[in-house]
Amino acid sequence: MRGASEKALVALAYASMCAIWGSTWMMIKIGLRGAPPLTGVGIRFVVAGLLVTALVALRRLPYPWTHRFVSLGVVLGITHMALPYVLVYWAEQHISSGLTAVLYATMPFVVAVMARLIVGDALTMRKLGGIALGVTGVWFIYADSVRLGGSQSVLGIGAVLLSVFFAALSTVLLKRFGKEFNALVMLVLPFWVGGTLVLAAGAPVEKSNPLTYDAQTWGTILYLAILGSGVAFTLLFWVIQRVDVTVVAYQTFIIPVLALFFGWVFLDETVTSRLALGSALILAGIAVATLRRTATRRARIVATPVSK
Repeated sequence: MRGASEKALVALAYASMCAIWGSTWMMIKIGLRGAPPLTGVGIRFVVAGLLVTALVALRRLPYPWTHRFVSLGVVLGITHMALPYVLVYWAEQHISSGLTAVLYATMPFVVAVMARLIVGDALTMRKLGGIALGVTGVWFIYADSVRLGGSQSVLGIGAVLLSVFFAALSTVLLKRFGKEFNALVMLVLPFWVGGTLVLAAGAPVEKSNPLTYDAQTWGTILYLAILGSGVAFTLLFWVIQRVDVTVVAYQTFIIPVLALFFGWVFLDETVTSRLALGSALILAGIAVATLRRTATRRARIVATPVSK
């Protein structure tokens, strides 16, 4: 009974993680109605930083104040938090939340290339074939956006793809230099660095007063900070400790589909045939590039959450 109970808890945690991250794209879109991108991102990460700092204190986890820990935390704060999230928030002012999530799902392709360049991981024919499928999918989506949305949609797509570049770079850097650190402790500095930098940049540019935000805007910020950043990452770490990393990586396929569904149902976003085809090609490419198993060897997959 204990084994069955734990399996049920793992399944619930996994489903909750996917549901939260599938909905964050929609919540970003809603939040942008009341808060500009820089201020929204900055407040979200400050709140997330408070939450994770409290969790680390409750668990009495030590901070390894080494040069590597601090340097990596600052770099991740810029490349994994500040830059990618600002670009995604800005992009969602011009393209749909579902499209943003699908484009962000291309991150495993960029991770594969960067892992080859930075840590020496093999870039196999399977990975190259998956990348080719993914690039074809992006082209279909790009062509569709040019036809329907014009230059603003193209700029939005470009911003998401640039955010993918920064997020992939930070993922590989974390893999290369962060293996020795506790995952929860490793989140603290990036949240605080990213949040304070973006708030400092946004204050003179946007001149937005959070005290004037309505309940819906604050609700989305708190949802993204507490559930989207704190709870979902905690669930991810907990699940990774209990199931095969290949199973964890399936969230790469589930989250964009959920994001498209939520955007269609709650935001009346249109899912065109070209977007559906492009999305299918991207997801197929991820499958080809990342999912491989043999009877004697576990798959080596970087479990990068398709989350915002």
